[in-house]
Amino acid sequence: MPETRREFVPPFAELLDRMTVDQIKEVTFPDSKASVCDEMEKIFADVDALLGERDIALSSTLLAAVIALAQINLHIWNLKDDMQEDEEAYDDKLRLAHQLNGVRNQLKNLLMEELGDTDKSAVRTNFNTDGLEGWELLVLKRLQKT
Repeated sequence: MPETRREFVPPFAELLDRMTVDQIKEVTFPDSKASVCDEMEKIFADVDALLGERDIALSSTLLAAVIALAQINLHIWNLKDDMQEDEEAYDDKLRLAHQLNGVRNQLKNLLMEELGDTDKSAVRTNFNTDGLEGWELLVLKRLQKT
């Protein structure tokens, strides 16, 4: 398949992550919907181009990883909103958001490997979950095996 001009140049995993965040913004900020949707259209084009160029087969593991990214991003988003509303629980919610961001970065690092991104400078180093319990995701285990 001929190479398609990309609108964005971050690693594939970052595009997928950005797409999930933009989907949150699409419903959270109706006044910004048009600009968010414009960005999402560009991301969709890049994702489609990369899937074709790299001949990436859709798999249950890839789907689960994107779903997990979306869930974690929404959870972090909600925690940040809650932190502003509940000052007494701010530190606990901040810690959980940091821990979940570690899981998110683990997912993105493994997705970069899975999707053929070879730029080592894009690897996320903040992947410590500081004792987070209950977020041992099967998809992380599956990606680690590949």
